[in-house]
Amino acid sequence: MFVTIGLEIHLKLNSKAKIFCQCKNEQNFDSEANQHICPVCTGQPGALPLLNKEVVEKTIIFGRALNARVNEVSSFDRKNYFYPDLPMGFQITQFYHPIITKGQLSYFINDYEEEKTVGISEAHLECDTAKMIHSEGKSLIDFDRAGTPLLEIVTDPDFTSAEEAVEYAREIQRIAKWNNLGDADLEKGQMRVDVNISIRKTLDDPLGTRVELKNINTFSAMKRAIEGEYQRQKELLEGWGRVDQETRRWVDAEGTSFSMRSKESAIDYRYFPEPDMPVLDITPFMKGGSEWNEQGDPEILRPFDWIKQCKEEFWFHKEYINALLLDKQLFEFFFAKVDEGFDPKTVAKWMVGPMKWALDYVQGDEISLRKNVAEEAKKLKSSPEELLAQKTTFLQQCDGLEDFLERFSSLFDGFLKIEQAKKLVDNQLKIVFEEVLQSGSSAAEIVKAKGFDAPVMEGAALVNIVKEVLEINPAIVAEYKGGKEGVLGFFVGQVMKRTWGKVNPQEVADELRNQLK
Repeated sequence: MFVTIGLEIHLKLNSKAKIFCQCKNEQNFDSEANQHICPVCTGQPGALPLLNKEVVEKTIIFGRALNARVNEVSSFDRKNYFYPDLPMGFQITQFYHPIITKGQLSYFINDYEEEKTVGISEAHLECDTAKMIHSEGKSLIDFDRAGTPLLEIVTDPDFTSAEEAVEYAREIQRIAKWNNLGDADLEKGQMRVDVNISIRKTLDDPLGTRVELKNINTFSAMKRAIEGEYQRQKELLEGWGRVDQETRRWVDAEGTSFSMRSKESAIDYRYFPEPDMPVLDITPFMKGGSEWNEQGDPEILRPFDWIKQCKEEFWFHKEYINALLLDKQLFEFFFAKVDEGFDPKTVAKWMVGPMKWALDYVQGDEISLRKNVAEEAKKLKSSPEELLAQKTTFLQQCDGLEDFLERFSSLFDGFLKIEQAKKLVDNQLKIVFEEVLQSGSSAAEIVKAKGFDAPVMEGAALVNIVKEVLEINPAIVAEYKGGKEGVLGFFVGQVMKRTWGKVNPQEVADELRNQLK
């Protein structure tokens, strides 16, 4: 059986005001209900909509990010249906002439090993509904969400697996975040995904009957929903049953779906042109238009392009890319260092390795931070709380990721220059980098304080120090010769202390084994 998938993504744009009124476009609906409402967004008689210019600007940026056609002329329509969360009795949307058409988006699958491109049929603007709250046998309505701007992005049926669909949705989320178009948090309802699925026995067969799945609010749930619906349709066809065209609601906790409505009983929306909205002419917003901004067209950030550069120019593996993708600011910080002339792999190595716990701290990722510190504290046989307090002296002065990266930038430059000089061994570099993150002192100051700038130790001197360490620890020497080879690490540590970490640990281990024969 072969699966065909198409997606409809509803993206909440993060404009300051709602799409057709001046009410605040609230991003957090956990606050007190019905605080940002007016006659327009609550559908009062005689209240007329007025299109928000910022919403149009963000939509144009998104259209360009999708390599789509941004139509200079489009229009709005009424989608008529009755439901309590729709105060006007209709939704203002774009049915006949959407603002964006004929786009395409490239993205990666299979751990960035394979590129895919999906067609974008259209993306249109519409206003969101209010929020229904069902509790204790009562239904309440919060109108704060009513009238907030949505951009619905509709793909061609180009996906052939759950992975392809999920990775495309992730790329849409990154585009929204990186270009400051929307927060795109699925769990908060700022990005909602509807999946259309059909299956057929062979690729030569016509497309099968399409089923739409709703209520998907995480990427992992999206994958499970696609796989679950594929299995349901497969079992129907293999049992000589029939797949009905319908809309189903996915219940992730139960791993199943149920029918909401069929095509035969679907509501007739009776679309017709919105009489209170003039035709939308975006000519003034196009290149060179005086209403855009003084600097000209804004820069469009496409995460795919950055990932591609990391793969093709720097040969990065998936761990490096995944770590940098956590935040746009990390990618920008990385490329800023590369533009300064530092080696890309060296920059990435320190950013996604030893620097990770600091990023967890300033980003408020308590789970990753505690896990990281607990593992390190166990190795050092110390208290996680004491270790965390010691590590965050400098970080406590930083107000979030942006402030940290700004404060740390020149410190990182100084460290990278020392690393680039190749005068310190890896063990020393780790000690210096850790100290820079903890104290905010410069790498040069730490090198001097630790004595790492002392002359490189000659081979004969190392032999003598190893001999001294073994002579003052006869009991542990006996343990090693008795078969307890794990104590070799103790000896290595003692020698490294006496040499200020100025020698390669592997050379120390080799000399220890030689003298312990």
